[in-house]
Amino acid sequence: MLLRWHVLSSCLFIIWFYPGNTTCPSDCNCRVDDRGKRRVTCNKGGMIDPIPTYNMDPAMEVLDISAPDNDWNIFTVGSIFQDFKRLEEIHITRSNIIQIGMHAFWGVPSVRLLNMTYNNLTVVFDHNFRGLVNLVQLNLDDNAINRLPSGAFKHLSELRILTVQRNYISDLVPRLFLKLSKLQVLKMSGNPLQELDPEVFKDIPELRVLECRNCQLRRINTQIYHLLPYLAHLDLGDNRMQFLDPEEFIDLHRLKSLYLDGNQLPVVLERTFINQVHLRTLCLARNRLAKITDTALLNLSNLIDLDISYNKLSKFENVILYPVVNSLQKLSISGNYFSMSVVKLIIQTLHKIRDLQIADLKLNEIPLGFLPVNMLRLNVSGNNISNLSAHALPNQLILLDISRNRLQDLSEGVLLKLEATQEVHLYNNTWSCHICHAAKLIMWLNKTNNTQNLFCASPEKLKGRLINTLTLDSLPSCDKKINKPNFMTKVKNNIGLVIGGITTVVFLIACITFVVCSCVRRHQNTRSRHKEKRRSRTEVVEEGSAIFGSKGEISFKFGLDLTERQVSVSTIDTMKKETQLHTLPNGTGI
Repeated sequence: MLLRWHVLSSCLFIIWFYPGNTTCPSDCNCRVDDRGKRRVTCNKGGMIDPIPTYNMDPAMEVLDISAPDNDWNIFTVGSIFQDFKRLEEIHITRSNIIQIGMHAFWGVPSVRLLNMTYNNLTVVFDHNFRGLVNLVQLNLDDNAINRLPSGAFKHLSELRILTVQRNYISDLVPRLFLKLSKLQVLKMSGNPLQELDPEVFKDIPELRVLECRNCQLRRINTQIYHLLPYLAHLDLGDNRMQFLDPEEFIDLHRLKSLYLDGNQLPVVLERTFINQVHLRTLCLARNRLAKITDTALLNLSNLIDLDISYNKLSKFENVILYPVVNSLQKLSISGNYFSMSVVKLIIQTLHKIRDLQIADLKLNEIPLGFLPVNMLRLNVSGNNISNLSAHALPNQLILLDISRNRLQDLSEGVLLKLEATQEVHLYNNTWSCHICHAAKLIMWLNKTNNTQNLFCASPEKLKGRLINTLTLDSLPSCDKKINKPNFMTKVKNNIGLVIGGITTVVFLIACITFVVCSCVRRHQNTRSRHKEKRRSRTEVVEEGSAIFGSKGEISFKFGLDLTERQVSVSTIDTMKKETQLHTLPNGTGI
C-alpha cells in the first residue's frame, strides 16, 4: 500500500510539474536538471532568428542556447522574455549577437544570471539591462566590446559579479561602475587597458576579487589599493611590470592570493609582503627573478602555495624560507638553474611539503631519501631521469608526472607502486619496446586501463608505435643491439677493460725489464773484457820477471817473447857478478 502511494505521488508530482500544454522546440531539449530546475537546452547550432521562445514552457527557469565551434547560431535579442516569470538564468552563447535591443529584459525581474559570452557585441548601454533589478551575475567575456560608457551598469544595483574578459576595451572611463556598490568580483583580463585610473574604482569599495591579467599594465597606481580595502584576490599576471615598490601592497591587509606571474620583475625586495599576513597563495613564476632577498617572505606565516618557477634563480638561501617553513604545502621551483644540492636543501628545509613541482631542472635521478615521505603530488617532468627506483618514491603519492624524461622501462616495483597512484603521466619518454623492457609496461597498461599515448623509441622497426597496441609476441628479444646494456654486460665490459689494461701494463714492464737486463748484461760483458785484458797484461809482466829465478837459474816455464827488448840499468855490483861469471873454470874463459 505504501509503495503504491509512493508511485502515485511521484506520478502526480510529474503531472503537476509538467502541465499538459508543456511544449519544447524541435531543436532543443527540455528537462529537469540536477538542481531541480526546468531547463531548455538548444545546442545543436546553425539556428537562425527568431529564438524559439514561443514553443517553450512558460514555467522555464533556465534557458541555455549555444552551438558548436564551427556552426554558430545567428540571433538577435529583443523583448522576447516577458512571458517567463520564473526565468532565473539566461545563457545565449556562440550566437553572433551584435547588439542587445533596448529594454530586452524588461519584465523579467527574476533573472539572476545573464551569460552572453562568445558573441560579437561591440558596445553596451545602460538601457540594455533595464529591468534586471535582481541580476547578480553578468558575463560578457569573449565579445568585441571596445568601449563601456559611464554608468553602463547603473540599473544593476544588486550585481555582485561582472566579467568583461578578452574584449577590446582600452580605456575605463570615470564612473563606469556607478551604483555598483555591491560588486565583489570584477574580471577584466585580456583587454589592452595599459593603465588603471583610481577614479574608476571609487564606486566599488566592496570589491573582493580583481583580475587584470594580460592587460599590458606597466605599473599600478597604489591609490587603487587604498580604495579597495577588502580586496582578497588580486591577479596582475602576464603584464609588463618591471618593478615593485617595497610598500606596493601596504594597504591590502586582507589579501589572500596574489598573482604576479608573467611580468618582468628582476628581484623581490626586502619586506615586500610584510603586511600580507593572511596571504595563502603567492605566484611569482615566469618573471626575470635572479634574486629573492632574505626577508622577502617575512610575515607570511600563513602562506600555503609558493610558485617561483621559470625564473633565473641559481642560488637560494634557506633563510628565505624560514617564515613559511611551518605553513608551506605546495612549492614550484621548476625551470630555474638550481643544482641538485640546492634543490635538496630547499626540500629538506620545507618538511611539510605535499605538492612539489621540480620540472625542467636537468635532474639526472631521484636519489633515495630525496623526497619527503608524506609527499602527495610530484612533478619531475622534463628532466634527464633514465632510471627510477621504487624506494625513492613516497608511498602515498596520488599524482606523479614523470613525462619528458629518458626512461626506457620501469621496474616491477615501480609499476606496482603506480597502481596505487590516482594520476600518472608517462608520455614522451624513450621507451624501449624489447621484450625484457616493454612486457611489464604493457601488462600494467592493460591492467590499469591506462589510455596514455606512450610511443616506442626503440628498436627502429617499432619506433613511433603505440605501446598499448603491441602484443608480447610482437616484441623483439633483447640482444646486443639494445642501447641500454644490462648489468652483466656492463660488468663483462668493465672486466675486459681491466684485463686489457693489466696486460698492457705487464707487457710494458716486461719490455722495460728486458731492455734494462740487456743493458746491464752488455755492461757486465764489457767490464769483464776490460778486466781480463788488464789481468793478462799483469800476468805477462809478473811471469816475465820470474824467468830469472834465484841463484841465477833460467826458467822456461813460459815462452820468452824475444821480440821485446827489455831495458835495464846495470849497477857496479851487477857488473862485478857478470865478470865473475865470465872467469869460471869451465875452459871457456879467456
